[in-house]
Amino acid sequence: MKLSERDGELGLLRRLYSGCVAGKGSLVIANGPVGCGKTALIQTFVGQVTEQGGAVLSVSGSASESLDRLGLIDQLVTAMGAADLAEVATAAEASGRVPRALMRRVYRAVAELAGKQPLVLHVDDVHFADEASLQCLRYLVRRIDSLAVLVVLTESSSHEQALATLHAETLHLPHCHRIRLGPLSAEGVARYLTDHPATRSVEPETVELWARTSGGNPLLLDALIEDFAGQGTAQTAGRGAPAPCESFGNAFLRCLHRCEPTLLAVARAAAVLGRSVTPALIGDLLGADATSVRRSVTDLRAAGLFSGSWFGHERARLTVLADIPGKDLPALRARAAELLRESGAPAGVVAEQLLAGHDSAQAGWHPDILREAAREALALGDMDAGVDYLRHASGLCTDANQEAEVIAALAEAQWLIDPAKASRYLPQLSRMVRAGLLTGSDALVVVKQKVWRGEFAQAEDLLRIIEAREGAGEGNAWDGAGYSRAVIRSDHTLVRVWLSFCCPGLRRGTTMSPRTFVRLSADLVELGKDPAPDELLRGTGRAGPFADTLVALIFLIGAQRLDEALLWSERLLDEPRNRRAPMRRAFLETIRAAAALSRGDAAHAGEAAGTALSLVGPEAWGIAIGLPLALAIRAATESGDVDTARTYLDLPVPMVMFGTPFALPYLQALGRFHLALGRPRAALRDFESCGELMTKWRLDAPELVDWRNDAVAALIAMGDHRRARERVEEHLARLGERPTRARGIALRHLAAVGPSRNRLRLLQEAVQILETCGDGLESKRARAEEEAARRAEEQTTELGREHPLGALWDAPSPPVRGAVPAGAADTDAVPPALAELTEAERRVGALAASGRTNREIADLLSITVSTVEQHLTKIYRKLKVRGRADLPMSLVRFSEVACPPHGR
Repeated sequence: MKLSERDGELGLLRRLYSGCVAGKGSLVIANGPVGCGKTALIQTFVGQVTEQGGAVLSVSGSASESLDRLGLIDQLVTAMGAADLAEVATAAEASGRVPRALMRRVYRAVAELAGKQPLVLHVDDVHFADEASLQCLRYLVRRIDSLAVLVVLTESSSHEQALATLHAETLHLPHCHRIRLGPLSAEGVARYLTDHPATRSVEPETVELWARTSGGNPLLLDALIEDFAGQGTAQTAGRGAPAPCESFGNAFLRCLHRCEPTLLAVARAAAVLGRSVTPALIGDLLGADATSVRRSVTDLRAAGLFSGSWFGHERARLTVLADIPGKDLPALRARAAELLRESGAPAGVVAEQLLAGHDSAQAGWHPDILREAAREALALGDMDAGVDYLRHASGLCTDANQEAEVIAALAEAQWLIDPAKASRYLPQLSRMVRAGLLTGSDALVVVKQKVWRGEFAQAEDLLRIIEAREGAGEGNAWDGAGYSRAVIRSDHTLVRVWLSFCCPGLRRGTTMSPRTFVRLSADLVELGKDPAPDELLRGTGRAGPFADTLVALIFLIGAQRLDEALLWSERLLDEPRNRRAPMRRAFLETIRAAAALSRGDAAHAGEAAGTALSLVGPEAWGIAIGLPLALAIRAATESGDVDTARTYLDLPVPMVMFGTPFALPYLQALGRFHLALGRPRAALRDFESCGELMTKWRLDAPELVDWRNDAVAALIAMGDHRRARERVEEHLARLGERPTRARGIALRHLAAVGPSRNRLRLLQEAVQILETCGDGLESKRARAEEEAARRAEEQTTELGREHPLGALWDAPSPPVRGAVPAGAADTDAVPPALAELTEAERRVGALAASGRTNREIADLLSITVSTVEQHLTKIYRKLKVRGRADLPMSLVRFSEVACPPHGR
């Protein structure tokens, strides 16, 4: 051990030795905690004495020899080589008392050696000396003031009580001195590190860590340096921060075992109790009074073994724990758990004692405290701890209902980590539901997880049992105002809508109308516009049901409040209970991906979707795998990263998913992937398959999947503009006049397949709608096409005026179907007879009524003559007329095309 911050003490020893050389004897007692450099100080001094030709006699006390009578004196006699004195000491030992003759003979032997040359008599760890030896030392010390002798004793401050008589008889004498040594200061630690070759590169910012970990104890500091040096290049990673390992642990135990036994007991009790430790608790655990415990804590702090009232590093606590005899630890743990519970410590602290104790003895309160601890851990996001507590509690339950509740909580907690592992509990939990052992929200856990796995029939059966037992009906919550809020607030309702949505086939025979699901999708827009989602997110963000949080986020996306959805998702991801729960984080990343993709940020959408899929395996996603996969595929496709999209398409999905609405976004993403690869026919099949399922399940709403616009895009890519126009006109008729995202895209498609004179107007309206909706991708496409249409119109305006049918270009463009011209009277409403005609039929009919030939109509509308003839046949039948001569001129008035006068 190097010497540091000991210049004053070393100077005193030198001065006293100079007096010794001059024939003046002295006593120095070096007092201090274990490991604080007493021995190093004396060894340095002794080395200097030896260099000056002085004589040194060194003996040392030992805890194992503290009961050996005259053991220390025997060492001294041996060191002096006094054979005759050894015989006297042996006789005195046999007599059972310390005769004065022996003490005088020891004094004379020392005096004789000092008469030859100055003598330093060093007794290390004098606190371990037996009482007979101490009596001889006291006799000697009181008589050395006129001898060339310097007696140096080192003692541990934790053993001062054992040396009370020595101190009383010597320290008041003029030639007796006391040196008190303590841990190094922070500055002393810094100099110590700088002087050592292995730690010269340690950055100043880490010195405080070194000081706190070592407590300034030089012995512990040396051990830390040894561990640090043994780590090689790894030490640079932490900017030179200490990393306590084996050397530190061994040194810590050496210090502790050399302390007074009560300090070791207090340190062990503190290690068991953990950070909830108090002197009163330690006293209760050890059966000692709090005052003596406080004194021991003070001594441990003085030795650098404690920092404040606790260990300076967790490695020290674990080292002390490992040092407790195995037969004693379970009882200590069990008693500690009981004391902590009675003191009001957090349930998690008590639970840790129960888990660590492995005590076979059980108390009735054990399962309840473990469940409470699990709730606390899960709320903080410590999923593994929560599962451990519940697993332990399940083995301690003596009541069947209690066991059922614990296992349900365990399955729910495990689901947040890995739903595939949580499924192991479902068979047992299903039996418990049927037996009536599991009720309420705990029973619904089983239903939700069955649905997640695609086991719909079993989920329906269990849900009916629960509803029948608890009197929870299906019907009233599904109709009327406030439906969406009812879904959020009712556990049974939410599970029922979840089951019915995931398995549309189960709706038969229930009081639930399929229109409810379509209305739910539409309600996302309306409900998302009021404060409900914000109120819900503020209320559930920290402690509320996570399902409510997801619903609120979905409302925000449905209302195209995308920036808010992203902000809330990121805020919720920062919370430990979400960030540390893989499934919660996966859901929030999926929400982020959906919002980012809707904003047109394909890069961030792909990153978020990829994160969601990497957090848990495909099997854990169950039937819902189609949603994050769809987002990942679409994001990669939009970014032009075909290889990544193909990688996601190669991931396995459960067949049962294709019987659920989660197949819809997956099919849509597959279709868009095919479209990007130039395979429009394959894409059209995917989109139409999606439409067939939506129609079959009566979920046909563009808020879920806008498959019609996708099909139109595929038809346009195939060059089939006629079918594309018919499809998009039909879609616009279904959508109505609300400025929705689907309408904006449909208008953009209509601009691509309709007359060029309407293109710019349609695109302008599409851009306005899509920008209002916040759809970045589609609005970007619409703006590009609008700009192209504007340039084309500017280039062809003059050419159009020279065309024989130029009046068609000069005529004002009428509005899209459904729009009412400014100033129009109520009498301008479309007559019932004309309302039966499709848009395509009205255009053909208007041109025919104005006198155009079939060829002229085909050229104007960019369709074939055969198509014109087919439209006219349908028009005649619907209007019940025999030919074009009987067509009413009102067709021209209410058509989208401008029809200049033309002779019949």
